[in-house]
Amino acid sequence: MAAILTTRSAAVRLAGVALFAPLLFSCGQGGGGKSSQVVATVNGREITVTQLNRAFETAGVREVTPESRKRALESLTAEELLVQAALDNKIDRDAAFVQALEQSKRQLLAQFFAERMVYPKTVITSTEISDYYNREPLLFAKRRKFKFTTFQADAADVTAAVHQELQGVNSVDSVRGVLEKHGIKYVTQVANVSPEQLPVDELDDYAKAQVGDLFVNPQTGGQVLLMSVTSIDEDVPMTLERAKPLIEEYLTNSRNRKAAEEYLARARANAQIVYTKAETAPGTTVTQAAPAGDTAPGPTLASTAGK
Repeated sequence: MAAILTTRSAAVRLAGVALFAPLLFSCGQGGGGKSSQVVATVNGREITVTQLNRAFETAGVREVTPESRKRALESLTAEELLVQAALDNKIDRDAAFVQALEQSKRQLLAQFFAERMVYPKTVITSTEISDYYNREPLLFAKRRKFKFTTFQADAADVTAAVHQELQGVNSVDSVRGVLEKHGIKYVTQVANVSPEQLPVDELDDYAKAQVGDLFVNPQTGGQVLLMSVTSIDEDVPMTLERAKPLIEEYLTNSRNRKAAEEYLARARANAQIVYTKAETAPGTTVTQAAPAGDTAPGPTLASTAGK
């Protein structure tokens, strides 16, 4: 009999988990003191080494090469051209821009506070990296690629009785037979999934999976996704050396997120938060209106993974 496993995630993250999220090359950093060395000018406006270094830092560039330097400078000069055109057209006075600027300011304030006052300052050690590498063989040393046939249906239709019958399935056809026997409508598709696309907190379950096993993923919107394993293939292992920067980033993000959650829990306990609409208050009874200018919870401090 194949195993049926109910996962805790809202859905299979086919877009990838934060551990392997690609770094976006964004050079949107202004500023730089007059004393900084000038690396370029655009219509007389200076671009400095300070801005260039910030661009590298934002992009996560660990080793500066002539090519990466060229790309960064091209990005900064393109940005400067757009900024100059925006100012010429008085975009900085546009109401929508001013509103977006204020929102960005709030997000940056929250981000800088979290980085300076909330997130741990200690570095991730080599031992922590090695331990994680050894703890998650499916991601690294013993990688496997999965092929699923999925069935998406209304969760209300997959009753306890249906779930009981699904305990005995061992193939795609048997899953389909149970659903059709009970007149359950579904949408089916085939998905090829690599380990990094699976929920990180459920990797142990997938590492033990066999062909014919069924995974049940509750989803938002009253849906459920049934995932029948149709094939499993060995994948090329990832060495510890290659995995180190990925693991370090993931562990750092996870640690920061936990620290932010703990800080916010303490802050909420000591704050007076009043919601003006009952439907926006999670389990809260509205007793009075909020003072002018107050809002519901502010920007999240937690760093997303990969994300």
